[in-house]
Amino acid sequence: MKKISYLLLILFLGITACEGPTGPMGPAGPPGDDAGATQWWNIPIEIDRNGWELVGNAGETGSYYIAIVDIPELTEDIYFDGAIICYYRFNEGNTEVLTTLPYTYYDIIDDNGTESRVAVQYSYDVTPTTKAGNGTIALKLTFSDFQTGEFGPPEKAVFRLSLIY
Repeated sequence: MKKISYLLLILFLGITACEGPTGPMGPAGPPGDDAGATQWWNIPIEIDRNGWELVGNAGETGSYYIAIVDIPELTEDIYFDGAIICYYRFNEGNTEVLTTLPYTYYDIIDDNGTESRVAVQYSYDVTPTTKAGNGTIALKLTFSDFQTGEFGPPEKAVFRLSLIY
């Protein structure tokens, strides 16, 4: 019975508790950082077959294709304190798709009647703008089995570079 009485008393106090008047305002806090709004730049990049340069010899172990693109919007501030994301853009059926790099896809290539499955990978490296010039993005294209010379780069590759600061 004693336990029930205590429970009823606590329940009664909880239901009938009232709120007092609001106290005085406390002291002002330190000023906040007025960094402003985040800025985004979406830069389309299209590279045709002639825009790629072969590094190494065709079919040589470790050979790949590279395309270096100047990006004037890429500052040291974005490079060191922002975010840089590169996407490969392609069509999957009737749908346009953006996928982040690095991206690997598999292709069946017909070489004089002999089909072979080849992995194709796009990746990228970025350097910031310096006093000497623009920032750049170096897009890389590698093939499995190092078949760089045999098949060559695609007719056109489309990318989107997103800079966030």
